[in-house]
Amino acid sequence: MKNIINQSINVGVDTGKYQLDIFLRPLDIYFTVSDDEKGISEAIKIICEHAIERIVIEATGRLEMPFIMACAKAKLPFVIANPIHIKRFAGAIGQRAKKR
Repeated sequence: MKNIINQSINVGVDTGKYQLDIFLRPLDIYFTVSDDEKGISEAIKIICEHAIERIVIEATGRLEMPFIMACAKAKLPFVIANPIHIKRFAGAIGQRAKKR
């Protein structure tokens, strides 16, 4: 088991039309919910069970907005990442931004 004492817990959210893929790091918790009111509510409930430092979600043009609004309502800290910055960072560390 990893020693996660004094480590920040960050949440990454990949937004799709029909689902949200969510990963809590360094807890290695991964789950998927539907990208609708019920799924978003379930995700917020799970995320609120942990003392997170931030949620990072990629700007998708609009698909991220219902989740972001729910985060704001729950007073969860979030960052909307620019997709170009994500792609450039991945390239800088020798990885692809999206696995295909």
